[in-house]
Amino acid sequence: METESGARPGESTSDPAARGPERALLAPALDAVRSTGAAFLLRGDPGMGKTALLDWAEERAVHAGLRVLRMAGTEAESVLSFAALHQVLWPLLDTAHSLPDGQRHLLEAALGVRADEAPEAGEVAGAALALLARAASRRPIVLLLDGLQWADPSSAAVFRLIGSRAAGLPLVVIGATRHGSRYAVRGAGRPIDLEPLDDARAGDLLRALHPHLAEWARRRVLRAAGGNPLALRDLPAELERAAPDRLAVHVDPETGELLGELPLGERLGRLYEDRLRALPEDAHHLLLLAALGGSATPGAAAGESAAPAEAGGARTADDTHTTIGARTAGTWRRIEDSGLARVDPRTGRVRFHHPLVRAGLVHTASSAERRAAHRGLAEALPPHSPQRLAHLAAAAIGPDDDLAARLASAARTMAERGGEAEAASVMARAAGLTADPEARAARLVAAAALAARGGRLRFADRLLAEAQNEARPRTPRPAALYALAVAYVRLHLDGDPTPAVEGLPAVLDAAAPFSDAGRRAALLEPALFVLVIVASHTGDDRARAALERHVGEASELTALCHQAWADPPRTAREVPARLRAAVAAQAAGPADPLAARLLLWTAMAVDAVGDHAELWDRLSSRSTYVTQAFIELARTHDDFLHGRWDQSLALARRGAAASAAHGYGFNEMMFLLHHGQVLAGRGDTAGLEAVARTLSPWAADRHLRLVTGRLLGLRALCALGHGRAGEAWHHVRSLTPPGVPLPRLPWIQLTLLDFAQAAVETGHRVEAQAHLRAVREAGIGAVSPHHAFLVAAAEALAAADDAAEDRYEAAYALPGAEEWPFELARLHLAHGACLRRRSRRREAAARLTAAHAVFERLRAAPWAGQAARELAAAGGPGSEAAGAERPAGELRNPLSAQESRIAELAAEGLTNREIGARLRLSPRTVGAHLYKIFPKLGITTRGAMARALREAGTDDAQRRSCGP
Repeated sequence: METESGARPGESTSDPAARGPERALLAPALDAVRSTGAAFLLRGDPGMGKTALLDWAEERAVHAGLRVLRMAGTEAESVLSFAALHQVLWPLLDTAHSLPDGQRHLLEAALGVRADEAPEAGEVAGAALALLARAASRRPIVLLLDGLQWADPSSAAVFRLIGSRAAGLPLVVIGATRHGSRYAVRGAGRPIDLEPLDDARAGDLLRALHPHLAEWARRRVLRAAGGNPLALRDLPAELERAAPDRLAVHVDPETGELLGELPLGERLGRLYEDRLRALPEDAHHLLLLAALGGSATPGAAAGESAAPAEAGGARTADDTHTTIGARTAGTWRRIEDSGLARVDPRTGRVRFHHPLVRAGLVHTASSAERRAAHRGLAEALPPHSPQRLAHLAAAAIGPDDDLAARLASAARTMAERGGEAEAASVMARAAGLTADPEARAARLVAAAALAARGGRLRFADRLLAEAQNEARPRTPRPAALYALAVAYVRLHLDGDPTPAVEGLPAVLDAAAPFSDAGRRAALLEPALFVLVIVASHTGDDRARAALERHVGEASELTALCHQAWADPPRTAREVPARLRAAVAAQAAGPADPLAARLLLWTAMAVDAVGDHAELWDRLSSRSTYVTQAFIELARTHDDFLHGRWDQSLALARRGAAASAAHGYGFNEMMFLLHHGQVLAGRGDTAGLEAVARTLSPWAADRHLRLVTGRLLGLRALCALGHGRAGEAWHHVRSLTPPGVPLPRLPWIQLTLLDFAQAAVETGHRVEAQAHLRAVREAGIGAVSPHHAFLVAAAEALAAADDAAEDRYEAAYALPGAEEWPFELARLHLAHGACLRRRSRRREAAARLTAAHAVFERLRAAPWAGQAARELAAAGGPGSEAAGAERPAGELRNPLSAQESRIAELAAEGLTNREIGARLRLSPRTVGAHLYKIFPKLGITTRGAMARALREAGTDDAQRRSCGP
């Protein structure tokens, strides 16, 4: 059964939280119903949240153990006597035998159980009240009456009596009706008027319902909804489903606002439909002109004489006001009687009751009626008026090259003012009016480029497909812009770098020199930036070569970004200083989205995003989704590096959801990768593997080395946290084999600690030292302070016994070491374990306590457990923490440190001789240890070793050593 708002009973049409003040009025009565009753009447326009409040009241009542009876009025049943009362009392009718015969017979006749003549409403009201009173005495009742404007008159009379007597019963009555209905005037109960939400509450509700709505769409929805909660819920989906040209023809090229026809769905379209269709034809036509006229509807458009002198020519930006000349008194009386609109006697302007009335007028008009109205409005406006251009575009039904050219020019002007998202629709409409297929394809390409820049990625993809169809079998012109748009859209839509590596190099090679600044900004800089991203993620030689050929023609910012990512150990050493200067220059000038993205990507290469937070804050508040998402992506990674893991996790989750909503698949996957960083650091193996199951095939199909390489590093990190050094060594060795020249792999510095620790704990210290010599010689430590610290920390972990202490102290002494808390804590843990084994217990405890505190703060439980166990072994205050970290019933590892090292190597399948070679022991000594290990683990074969070690909780911290 449908409610008055178009929702089914129980289906909330708005977030009840938007009606906090109204809930505050109802809640005390519901809470006190066992001692006293009350009656309320919610009054408001369709979609104002009346049904949602009744849903909230029902949920609260059920939770409190109250009985709920509910009615939902429908127009179809409004002529059936006692139809609404039947919904309320039918569940109680089996208890009517307790009533006197006369009252029972009255109710049975009213509800159709007894074939008697329908009684009078007054007689039935007393019997209904008696039945409710008896039922409420056993269990308090909440009576919810939705859509009272459609209740039949007989039922309405009964409900009024019940409401007037509710105070003396354990009964709360909450009715809901529209403004202007008979029940709204005469209904019993305390009235609660639901007015449109104010701007603040409307904005909050829209963010809650559609947190990822693009800014251009958000502005339009807020303006069109006029504080109506149902419209705030439904309009975003209607905008997404609407045909592009339906949006385009109603853009005001001067202000960038979308005017006139608003796409309404079935539910919103019904809100005022009955009242609109009841208008006389002349009144409907007059209001349609006002609805389509926007902020400037001249009286002459309606065939009127001039407006009064004091009102003639008056204009306002108010979306619900429109100037119209005088009409006959009878026509305006009928319009005002409908409650849909009125004429302000002071200004002669039409004031709509609500913006959705205007949208409903357009929604209910036929396409022919709308075009005729637009033509009339256009003819009444000056030739060069931008509003006239919008109306002509709306009225056109066939090719019109002159109009198309004017629309294209207007779109370019809008884009120059920062309105790329809206300009894309205008340019698409210009393409639709263009007769020549090649010219039409060119405008579709231009519209796609604008849509991509404005964050409307799916729209851009559709436009590019249309352009391709128009130009078949040739490439749409301009070829360079088409190639750039395709490369950009495919990369960001689903992470596909193929169009970029296959199309952009040829376009750049064939293009004329970029001496023109406008051409450079529109094509060269964006194309090179796409290639920088593709090259850094894939390592594709075609992208790298194209960058080398053309970066000399680029701006300083593009050249700096390329330098940061080309081969960081060799090319990025001067980047941090140049980046600081570039950021300072950018902060002093106007916001440039492309420049912001170039600077951000440069900062990410040298782990310096957090050094320039003020610039990102300024840009984020002024930018479109594209730039905002880029900033959030960089901050998510930066928060992880700086130990703000909860914040990083929240940003990653929010960013992935927003990217999915906007269609940015590449961003979504990168946010997911950053989510995986926190999971790996916290030792969440299951969570990390879930992330990897999504990311690995996606990245492998697209040859995204940065993603696949980072996943290997994260798996190694997670394994080390749980003491699985052999597994970690397998991952890091796959990522960067020791003893070979370093690969040009982005973020290779982030795995240095993992490589060193995994190598040492699996007996590959020599390989680790060789690898770190290559790292030092390559110059990775010179890229940034973070790079320098990671190199020094890794060298300390891999150092021989006689050099380890100096290496640790050198790493601690580096400027900014405390900026990287997780990595510093790992260094403290390794150093503390080393000191503990040398019986320097007091020094060990200090290091281990510092490590344990950081791991606890980060909620890195496996690492905290390692630190706690080492601290307990050192005699520090970590014994309780060590015991608490291990779940009840879990076996402690019964092996000594030496036995644990031998057992793990044996579990990997190494022979006694191979184990002895790694640990500098004789095969006989290894065999003697294994003779003791087997009974301690309760096994008899090497094949059972790995399982037994997992069950015993192998403690890699015991196997740490400062030397061989």
